[in-house]
Amino acid sequence: MLRAMKRALVTGGCGFLGSWVVRQLREEGVDVRVFAVPGESRENLEGVAVEILEGDVRRRADCERAVAGMDTVFHAAAIYQDFAPDPWPMYDVNLRGTFNVLEASRRAGVEKVIYTASIVSLGRPEPGETAHEETPYECWDLDFPYSRSKLFSRELAEYFADWDLDVRVVCPAIVLGPGDLRPTPSGALIIKSFQPGPALHFDGGASYVDVRDAARVHLLAAREGEKGGRYVATSANLTNEELVRTIQRVGATKKPLVKLPVSVARTVAKAMDFHARRTGEPPLLAREFFEFSLRPSFFRNDRARRELGATFRPIEDTIRDAIEYFRGRGLVPA
Repeated sequence: MLRAMKRALVTGGCGFLGSWVVRQLREEGVDVRVFAVPGESRENLEGVAVEILEGDVRRRADCERAVAGMDTVFHAAAIYQDFAPDPWPMYDVNLRGTFNVLEASRRAGVEKVIYTASIVSLGRPEPGETAHEETPYECWDLDFPYSRSKLFSRELAEYFADWDLDVRVVCPAIVLGPGDLRPTPSGALIIKSFQPGPALHFDGGASYVDVRDAARVHLLAAREGEKGGRYVATSANLTNEELVRTIQRVGATKKPLVKLPVSVARTVAKAMDFHARRTGEPPLLAREFFEFSLRPSFFRNDRARRELGATFRPIEDTIRDAIEYFRGRGLVPA
């Protein structure tokens, strides 16, 4: 049983990361209420004994009902999109929703809140270095709404910690693994590797984590973290080429590997962006994410390991389980 945790609310608890937080809380014997969007798929929670309360984080009254009687709140609800021609809904949910959940928690006397941020709310490191929890944000030259919205909402959560609410922040890397229903842009990285055509890659890289390990860091932050603490959850730093090769090795694919020069990749990304804005279909390569990832966003997990006792599985195991999950859904060929 987690110390001082008996009843927990998980916003976004039907989603990819949130559903694993829910499952692990239930395994620890915690009573869980899930705050879900009306009509949202419950597939990730099938067979899990939880209370489901429908509502909208953008509505104050809904948030007040959701946090009532809870001692702990995990705020994982957010819009995660790498392509957002209209960013207003994303800012609305990720910012106003965060304020509503935190303010309702403060007024209700919730003991602690664990807020799900992201490494994209932090700064990218200098070439050849790895970033950490205190690396200052520097992506002001990029119009990347998801990154901006997570930066501002993380800062908002930390302002509450400076006042009188116990808030701990978890910054997951790019999350991969089983349970990615939609799928998220993270899961699409794997699915694209099995589509026809050569395996394309370009300069740059990113940090990745298993969804189950990221969920565990949330529980550890609730138990072992400190008020205002910020914890990066990551397990592997991979260049874009290393990611493609790892997916190919684990998935036993033999597509030709082609490296695109940055100038060519940028032209392709711009063309895809133009087409996506005309058709409304998300591009295979979002221009904002492309520009963001050109500078390797490598992070270290020292603090989560040292202060929380977090552990992380090999990224090969994560990718293998993700591939099997997508195969089971018919998104990846056998």
